[in-house]
Amino acid sequence: MLAATAPTTAMTSMARTMGLRALSTQAAKTSTSSSDAPTSPTHAAAVASLVAMASLLGINAMNDDNNKKNIAQMEISSCYDPEAHAAATKVIKPIVKPPAPGLTAANPEHNITDPTKPDYNQPPPRPDLPTIPLADVQEHNDESSLWYTFRGAVYDLTSFQQGHPGGLPRLLMAAGQDLEPYWDIYRQHFRGHVLEWIETHRIGNLSEEDTVKSRQETGSIGDMFESDPTRHVDLLPATSKPFNGEPRIELLTEDYITPNHLFYARCHLAVPEIDPEEYRLIISGAGIKGKSGKKSKRGKRKFTLHDLKTKFKKHEVVTTLQCAGNRREDLNDKDHKIFIAPHWVIGAMSTAKWGGVKLRDVLDECGINVDDIALGKEGPPEGVEHIQLEGYDHDETGYTYGGSFPFMKAVDGLGEVILAYEMNGEDLPRDHGYPVRMVIPGHVGARQVKWLHKIKLSNTPSTKSYQCKSYLGFAPDITFEKDLADWPPARLDQAPIIHEQPVTSFVCNPPQNAVIGMKGATDFTFKGVAWSGGGRGIGRVDVSVDGGESWTASELYKPIEQKYNHHWAWTQFSKTIVLPEDVKEKLKRGEKAELDITSKALDSSFNVQPSVMAPYWNARGELFLPNFTIVFFFLHPNSKNLIPPAKNDSGIAINHWYHVKVILDPNLPKGEIIRREPEEGFANTPSGGHFDRKWAMGGWKLDPQHNTGLRETSQE
Repeated sequence: MLAATAPTTAMTSMARTMGLRALSTQAAKTSTSSSDAPTSPTHAAAVASLVAMASLLGINAMNDDNNKKNIAQMEISSCYDPEAHAAATKVIKPIVKPPAPGLTAANPEHNITDPTKPDYNQPPPRPDLPTIPLADVQEHNDESSLWYTFRGAVYDLTSFQQGHPGGLPRLLMAAGQDLEPYWDIYRQHFRGHVLEWIETHRIGNLSEEDTVKSRQETGSIGDMFESDPTRHVDLLPATSKPFNGEPRIELLTEDYITPNHLFYARCHLAVPEIDPEEYRLIISGAGIKGKSGKKSKRGKRKFTLHDLKTKFKKHEVVTTLQCAGNRREDLNDKDHKIFIAPHWVIGAMSTAKWGGVKLRDVLDECGINVDDIALGKEGPPEGVEHIQLEGYDHDETGYTYGGSFPFMKAVDGLGEVILAYEMNGEDLPRDHGYPVRMVIPGHVGARQVKWLHKIKLSNTPSTKSYQCKSYLGFAPDITFEKDLADWPPARLDQAPIIHEQPVTSFVCNPPQNAVIGMKGATDFTFKGVAWSGGGRGIGRVDVSVDGGESWTASELYKPIEQKYNHHWAWTQFSKTIVLPEDVKEKLKRGEKAELDITSKALDSSFNVQPSVMAPYWNARGELFLPNFTIVFFFLHPNSKNLIPPAKNDSGIAINHWYHVKVILDPNLPKGEIIRREPEEGFANTPSGGHFDRKWAMGGWKLDPQHNTGLRETSQE
């Protein structure tokens, strides 16, 4: 709550907006203005003015010391320790009034499914709830009480302060205000099920006058993503702000190495602009030698980009990266909802050759006896078990991205963990961590922190929410609505943190929803990729053209040599199969024909992809590895409609295998492909070749009031 001597709530709201707008403009610039790196006069002045404004208003989020305390508090409460959690957090439950009869979220009056109608995403009428003055709402703006408005409705989300994926600072940023300007930036909120959920926390209504006033006083919050780089047109946005783009999967088998401009881009926050001359890597923690050369608990070393390039031997490694949430949209089906972004469709996996210096070499320079530790001759210093990482990228509140991975992976002489400054022989692109990122072969993409700023040796994992909240594997009966919104869940110990990923494969070609020319053809060729985490190689990829009734091995392609348990990079596969007799007969008669193609990979530990999704469903949408199926539909030449088959036509996996709709047309020249997209500009789809829930670029073009403003793309 603001102090009694604070300015009016209207001035507070306006100043908050002004401050956030200024911060948004500066935040996407270089964040090297920490005490560990030079500070530009312009940035320093901007920060100073914001601190002064915050001090005047009693808002401490911009104050460095208080901000660090707030962020530390959020990080502590993100990871679950029963005693620490009880002492550190005190969450006041929301005052939730039950919906009046006939006014539940499922009521037809509540349109969350049809964006073509003007009432889409409009809160339903709630005459049973009181009308709350806007001034009262604006007073509920701190941890003890968090209220928000949206299109005339008032919500109490106090209990959600630790459950929000973006953390408490994001909720405080918007507390007491209208959500719409924030959702205009983060438009994944407009996908319907989000409003459906917050309706369960609705406590009242605004008057018509206050509805307009709330929107006006919140104003525009600025856009910290304005300075993001331009992306290639074939990098399809699962979310636009922050940008998370996946390549058209048909392009993944054109080359073994994914070109930089097509490599999937995972950005949790805005892309920072970092001057390479000002870049600093700070390494601290147990056993690190300080400037004096002596080891201490507070030892710290700093390295410039020039230091990394000149003081250490360069090392190159080819490795595949995959986002933990790849195929997340498959889980967001008619029966389930996923409340964490991005909703990757299928293409969040790519392969590159990375160049940089081994982390173990840098740790050796810092006084860590990496060789003896790796050989078991001595233990890690002071029981160190984890390498904590922090990036330069941060949100509007200053909260930075980070994570951690096992210390022994870093010191392993064959682990090939590198501080990368090159990607496919070029400087890292901005989207991929320029000037330095961490590359941890065999591990999930989320741990491989980009724009790397700090490394800390610790006996505990990172307390960043990205480590101990966002990327957990929950049991199938755990849901966001029931368990995760009021964080932490009762048994967080049953949700392991993901590091290595299990075996997967999927067919990339032919492209989804395409018409394939088959005139005079008697066989059919398809291609795909397979990969397993932890360095496990791909021993075989079996393929089927009858939905998994029968299988045969495909041909494998891996042009580079990687040793046992160090198969960091994917294996591509292909198969030319003679068409079944019934299919050939249909084509001879001039009828369009279908095949049902799927793949399942076997890795070097004899792990095989599961055929169904249900046992592995989890509320965070990670570790999703059902078979990836392609379905070719048979249509009579006179048919004008593409009709999907029954959901259970494959006999297994029901609607959880990945189906790509392709028509085999005997009247088109062999090899000709007519591409069709279910949505203009987005070729990839979930299973079945369609989205169960309206997609519209991950929500970017979904809401009628917020459906413009996509950034320009490039053909280069």
